[in-house]
Amino acid sequence: MAAISVERTIGKTKRAVLGGLIRYNGEKMGKQKYRRFAVSLNDDGAIVGGIVGEVWMTVLFIQFFWIEERFRGKGHGTALIEKIEEEARRFGAVRSYLDTMSVQAPGFYRECGYETFGAIDGYPGGVTRHWFTKAL
Repeated sequence: MAAISVERTIGKTKRAVLGGLIRYNGEKMGKQKYRRFAVSLNDDGAIVGGIVGEVWMTVLFIQFFWIEERFRGKGHGTALIEKIEEEARRFGAVRSYLDTMSVQAPGFYRECGYETFGAIDGYPGGVTRHWFTKAL
């Protein structure tokens, strides 16, 4: 008999769910292109910023983006965005999307040509989560 359980360690369930999704998507949409990669900003051998993303089929999802405070406002963020978009295009991406909180960098992404396509209110302190997209 099937039973539902809650788990505090997700590895085994995550692998099973991801495997099931990959099989299902493959049946419905054919073989999928999927690539994960990162672009980093380095200073004297230390990573002081970077972006982690993935291209699935033809869309780049920017998962994580961070730059150490002392390197902000000097063009490094724009250079990192341009580099990950360039790499994504090499993998066949034609669109990019990401999410950010209102206390993080929505203005920065707008300056990079991203447009809002959704938002969710309700986070503590009046914070809003925004989703952005851009044609590559």
